[in-house]
Amino acid sequence: MNNDHIYWLFSAAAQSISAFIAFLLTGYALVHTFMENAREKDDTLEEINAVIGQEYHTRLTLLVWITGLAIIFSLTTVFLNRWEFSSKISLMIITTVLDLIAIIGGMAFVVSIVNPSAYEKTATKILKEKKKELNLTDNIITSSKFFEKFLHLERLIREYLRDRKLYVPSRGVQRMSFSFRQMIEALLQNKKIDASFYEELLQINKYRNLVFHGHVKNADQTMVDRVRKVASHFEDPKLIVTETMGGPSTNSCLICSESPTIPVKTKDGKQINMCRKCLAIHKKENLKKI
Repeated sequence: MNNDHIYWLFSAAAQSISAFIAFLLTGYALVHTFMENAREKDDTLEEINAVIGQEYHTRLTLLVWITGLAIIFSLTTVFLNRWEFSSKISLMIITTVLDLIAIIGGMAFVVSIVNPSAYEKTATKILKEKKKELNLTDNIITSSKFFEKFLHLERLIREYLRDRKLYVPSRGVQRMSFSFRQMIEALLQNKKIDASFYEELLQINKYRNLVFHGHVKNADQTMVDRVRKVASHFEDPKLIVTETMGGPSTNSCLICSESPTIPVKTKDGKQINMCRKCLAIHKKENLKKI
């Protein structure tokens, strides 16, 4: 390879890599904007967006450093090409390797940021990492059962806020538009729950978001029990059980909609049906209200 070829090759490489990275950064800025817009519309993506954003930032930082070195080495090779020295071939090899790494790394980054399954993979990854923090066990149930209990809890909190006039609807919105996180923040700000109870609700919400966005088919029984326990704090205080009325029934539980249930008599004299788990929780905590 003569000197003219070397001049052309490495000067063109420096310009091409610079233009490629400029387009890549522009594309990343657009993707980042779309992610932020999605998070603002759906706050259940907040934790997943934070992890994805941090991962992208780490990879982009490494790519920028490699690209900078590739451009510097390419320009250095062009400048030193006029002289003959023993390590000239080694410099050209190193420069070529850096150029290739910058180009391949940039292409790999582009493919990763447009991956349609990024949210799903990230949610599943976070769920595995937070298994100890969430006190998850190997007692597995279908995720549909967890979502059933979570929706019941969400409905109870909405009714609690509405009944106490703690919710101000958005203009033109007939139904409550608060997200679960906004609802529990409203409870905390109005001193209806303490910090520890808020953290428990926040953890349950995080688990729900990870299971939902990760498209996880199975959930943990521990989280279902935790949802059922916190839901009991929002139940009607008239449902304090005074006595049981007989054997098992095929009717659904008034609280969690499960069956079989046991007919029980409440404080106001009504007869309702409750499953054994809800009955045990109500008897143990006596429906201590927040």
